[in-house]
Amino acid sequence: MSAKRNWTSASWYRVSEFRPRLRGHARIHRHLYRGTVWHVLQDRISGRFHRFRPEAYRLIAMMDGAHTLEEIWEEAVANLDIDAVTQDELVRLVGQLYSADVLTGDIPPDIIELSDRGRRTRRTKLVKSLINPLALRIPVFDPDGFLNATMPIFRPLFTWFGWLIFFGVTIYALVLAVLNFGPLTANVADRVLSAENLVLLLIAYPVIKAFHELGHSYAIKRWGGEVHEIGIMFLVFMPVPYVDASDSIAFQNKWQRALVAAAGILVEMFLAGLAMIVWAGAEEGLIRAFAFNIMLIGGVSTLLFNGNPLLRFDGYYVLCDIIEIPNLGQRANKYLAYLVQKYVFGTPYAETPVTARNERAWFVSYAVAAYVYRLFITAAIIGLVATRFFVVGIALAIWALFLMLVLPLLKGIWFVFTSPSLRRTRGRAVLAAGTVVAGLAGLVLAVPVPHNTMAKGIILPASKSYANATAGGIVEEVFVSEGQNVTAGTPLVVLSDPLVHARLLLADARIEEIERRIAAEDLFDQTGVRIMEEELKAAVADRALIAQRIGEMTVRAAVDGKVILPVSADLLGRFVQRGDLVAVVAQFRDPVVRVAVPEAQADLVRSQTHALDVRLSSDQDYIHSASLLRTVPGLTRALPSRALSFEGGGLFALDPAAPRDQIRTLEPVLLLDLALDGQPGVSVYGEHAFVRFSHGKSPLASRIYRATTRVFLKYFASLDAGV
Repeated sequence: MSAKRNWTSASWYRVSEFRPRLRGHARIHRHLYRGTVWHVLQDRISGRFHRFRPEAYRLIAMMDGAHTLEEIWEEAVANLDIDAVTQDELVRLVGQLYSADVLTGDIPPDIIELSDRGRRTRRTKLVKSLINPLALRIPVFDPDGFLNATMPIFRPLFTWFGWLIFFGVTIYALVLAVLNFGPLTANVADRVLSAENLVLLLIAYPVIKAFHELGHSYAIKRWGGEVHEIGIMFLVFMPVPYVDASDSIAFQNKWQRALVAAAGILVEMFLAGLAMIVWAGAEEGLIRAFAFNIMLIGGVSTLLFNGNPLLRFDGYYVLCDIIEIPNLGQRANKYLAYLVQKYVFGTPYAETPVTARNERAWFVSYAVAAYVYRLFITAAIIGLVATRFFVVGIALAIWALFLMLVLPLLKGIWFVFTSPSLRRTRGRAVLAAGTVVAGLAGLVLAVPVPHNTMAKGIILPASKSYANATAGGIVEEVFVSEGQNVTAGTPLVVLSDPLVHARLLLADARIEEIERRIAAEDLFDQTGVRIMEEELKAAVADRALIAQRIGEMTVRAAVDGKVILPVSADLLGRFVQRGDLVAVVAQFRDPVVRVAVPEAQADLVRSQTHALDVRLSSDQDYIHSASLLRTVPGLTRALPSRALSFEGGGLFALDPAAPRDQIRTLEPVLLLDLALDGQPGVSVYGEHAFVRFSHGKSPLASRIYRATTRVFLKYFASLDAGV
């Protein structure tokens, strides 16, 4: 049963004779949100919008300057069938309208009052901008006339013809991006943050944003809206154009509002597509570098930032319009606060922001997902910046920590101790908040949790014999298959060289010729016979050498073991040179796991490893226990296999400047050899192994301290090295 409500107000006598009237610059638009009718009031001077339920709209409709508040309230209660309108609620509605500058009293405003209000509105906006110098807005001119004059040029882009061009360019660019993925992403962090590229970024960003804002402007004009302000916004001291696109909020069709919000995203994606086409066809130089930056801004940044609904940019407003939940982010946070106040603090009159069906699920999921994504993207940006500008990265980290963790905590504490809404339940609120803070602090500072380091490795046989080609030739026949068990001396591969076989035939013919000459020679000419016999010996020796070489063209196993063919797919018919690896005969009785650990975890792995577990990629359900065989002294940049790099599904980026015959990482790594306990039956050379180094249990605070100390030590060590 609902709580009893007080319909009358003690101060009603002060306002009951007030005759409110909407100002002439106020417009009301009818919208439909999730099956519920709402009315949106537009202030055409300030550009602000206010949303009201139908019940409130009925009251506003009677505010014509002829009715007093007493008459409006009596009419609402008696004839309009408005559910339980109290005098206090009506007073709050009037106060809300009056504070929004859309309501006046008995005397109509004159021109001087309107001018004063306009100046006051502009002055307030300027003061807000000056308070936040990182996002200073400076209006420049009214572009509505220019947009009206040029709209016929761009109107075809809002038809099926424009969509055809957009999807054609975008799809073709995506295909090119997939085909050129390696060159596009190679050493991308260093390329983006290089001094030369930062200059190009500073040039490209305002240009792209200008087209972005024009996209919003022409989309508004397409559906009859107006754009009366265009200017420059200094976003972190970088000049970026902006337009006031708030007129689109008045559109009744949600798809029109969504397309206006998405217009900038579509423009940037189209520009990124064109840039991808230019980049793929251009030679190395300024044009290609500029195209790369346009792709970076219009493609990657659009997906991660401007087009992502979890951040309050264009993608957020698109989502709000499509799911018909205005102010989703703000109301989602309010709903979480409502849940805390009602169910944790026990506030009986906590107000829920839910106004329609199914909004609760959206509020909870969006609030949590948006906060987690903001933490993730902030950490990623700080990490990227800190790799090149350490001091700037640390400053950003401190600022982000304050804004996203410390400041909300301080606001929460202030609310608990000072909010009038907690007057009756403040003791419970303080106890609950203190318990939560103490619990989180204890969890971080005192509660030990499992501490592990995860790494990847590859399986190496305990011993192996390389079967190399002792002569050059074409692989004519392969006698074994991958994984076949062989004994020492077993033929593996036969090579063929037509030139060698031709030389053997010539040697046979030469021997036959000399033998016939000897048979026909006069027996009394002993000197001639002896000369031909020497020639015969030499010819036979030559043939023996050729036959030996032909015999060497059969590659045999030197030891017992299992055959591994590195290039088994195209081995037959392949030409190999003398010394090339043809096969490996390995013994897997006691396989070795070669593990590569990043430098950041090297000291922890070497000094605090208590247990080792290994999972093989061929059977990840089975956990093998392992023991440390040996640790390669010091750190190295040489990987034992490309399987441990990004290219092979590993964790390490390769140095693009390294010679092709070397596998060298950008950052130093620690290499360890592990022995699998028991008889695991491993038989795949080069198979991935997932290794867990267990370091026991420790509180999260100690790990954070260790990681922070490691970062600073590495930074100062690099400074010392530079000196």
